[in-house]
Amino acid sequence: MSNSNQTFFSACHVPNQYNKVTCTQDKVIYTLSQLKHATVADIAFKLKEYEPAVNTFTHEKNTIEVLDYLFARGLVKISKQNGQLNYNLVNA
Repeated sequence: MSNSNQTFFSACHVPNQYNKVTCTQDKVIYTLSQLKHATVADIAFKLKEYEPAVNTFTHEKNTIEVLDYLFARGLVKISKQNGQLNYNLVNA
């Protein structure tokens, strides 16, 4: 892996604020950065606060897709607490 790839995979860019018109990945990353350590349901609940017009199922589906993508790239960590998966950003 080249040095530029190692830099890309070592940390996520965290947006400095929530923006409804940005990509879903940035929305999930921002929300997780605010929550620090959260389940999919926690993130979806917070996204629902930011965008109440979007239904909860859509927020959960999008969150799962983004977290799977980020986990595959080593950008989020997963731990299990009380039988639930909890996510947090790596190096955020």
